[in-house]
Amino acid sequence: MKKEIFKMHTVLIVDDEPIVREGLAYIVDWEAAGFKIIGTASDGQEGIEKIKALNPDVVLTDIQMPEMDGIEMVRYACEHDLYREFIILSGHSDFAYAKEAMSLGVAHYLLKPIDEEELLDVLARVSEQISLKQQQQAHLTSYQNYLDSRRVRDLLTSRNIDKELVTRMAFDSYCLIACEYEGYHLDNHAIEKVFESHLTGVAASFNHTSLRFALITDKSKSELSRMTQALSQAVQALHPELYILMSDWTVELKALPELYQQIKHLRNKRYIYPSLPIMSHLHLAEVAEKNRNQAVGFDKLKWKENLLSAIQQNKKEKIRAYLNEIAYYYQKNEWRERDIKADIAAIFNFYCDEMEEDVDLPMKESDKRYIISIILSERSLQQTFEFLNEIFIDFSRILVNQQDKFDLVEEMKRYTNKYYHLNLTLQELGKELNYSHSYLGKKFRNEVQMSYRMYLDQVRIDAAKQLIQEDKYLIYEIAEKVGYANSDYFSKKFKTLVGKSPGSFQREWQASRKKDSV
Repeated sequence: MKKEIFKMHTVLIVDDEPIVREGLAYIVDWEAAGFKIIGTASDGQEGIEKIKALNPDVVLTDIQMPEMDGIEMVRYACEHDLYREFIILSGHSDFAYAKEAMSLGVAHYLLKPIDEEELLDVLARVSEQISLKQQQQAHLTSYQNYLDSRRVRDLLTSRNIDKELVTRMAFDSYCLIACEYEGYHLDNHAIEKVFESHLTGVAASFNHTSLRFALITDKSKSELSRMTQALSQAVQALHPELYILMSDWTVELKALPELYQQIKHLRNKRYIYPSLPIMSHLHLAEVAEKNRNQAVGFDKLKWKENLLSAIQQNKKEKIRAYLNEIAYYYQKNEWRERDIKADIAAIFNFYCDEMEEDVDLPMKESDKRYIISIILSERSLQQTFEFLNEIFIDFSRILVNQQDKFDLVEEMKRYTNKYYHLNLTLQELGKELNYSHSYLGKKFRNEVQMSYRMYLDQVRIDAAKQLIQEDKYLIYEIAEKVGYANSDYFSKKFKTLVGKSPGSFQREWQASRKKDSV
């Protein structure tokens, strides 16, 4: 079965006889053998020039030629790093020359007149050798690129310059490009493929801190601009939220750590600039110039009042406008992501408290925690405020259509009457009902005209009175059954609420029962 050839090997024929040059072109089916003739030369001197110009994989050459013979051509090629796979054509009288050629590393020779089968056999062996060398070179290049990329990656976070790296990467200019790949449900190899197909002049590429990096060298500003624009479109085709980070240029390899810090700085600004497809100092400067004439001042207290009024009046357009106003304030003043999220969480809690105080509409603590967790997890300022806008519109809807049929105080009473014997506190009740303990305490006092603790004691003492009347338990046992761990404290609380001690109450009840039985 004939071996399938995917890449044609190129051939240069060197012979001083035109008939031989022409005959060699037709003696075998070169393409079927996996070869393509790309040129001919009439002597060794012309052969050297053609080797330099055409860079063939194989040179098929005669030995005896005018000007420069085949041996001299091979020797020159060896001395000037132009060596290729040479196939020597020789006659019986040229055997001494053939031996000299073999001493120069030539492994293949054919006797004239050339036999078709012998030529095909030599070509097959040459093809295998070329393919093997190409594979070895590819592995070597890949490994060297890996080492270079690793050294560049290590250089980003340190000041230690690898001397070999400086030698291997001596370019006129350097620029770092990066793209974040985690969190978008993408295979990082997809980003790698896009980088490979859209970037040129890449001296090193690697993954680091959830980013795909490429070190670009020796590109003009216009070239880099076109390349990054195309790269940006390609990555956004994978996911619309993907973006490109691009550092400034530097002319020194040792300045790469500064470029890396620029990338980190730009990445941290992504939260407040989510719509920019390319994040660079140049692009951020353009945005700043557009916003230059807009006011930076911001009265946060007045803003809170205005937004609260919009929520209470169910003014959806005003709610969005006020949220856009503070979003612009964050962006204009370049707040850090974590500070913005902390401030937004505080704003959210402020409006929850306002609703609780002014309109008696509390939010469950579990719901608060869930909403704040979403605020903290959003990728961009835009997404955060879209979510917050929905929450505040929900606040408005609830305020306007308040029809809360759930009687919270009655639920507190029901729960207390059922579980009074446990170690019941407002904190525990708050966890059970998903409300803050301070709100529960305040609401209970306002509606029942007594503290929750007093109500709990009353329920427990009423239960204790019933147990005393059963005449089956000792006083300390009754104290434990109604939720008091300390019997002395139980006795004091009983006397305070009933007007007599548990023992006196028990004796009086026993006496009255005997009297009734007579």
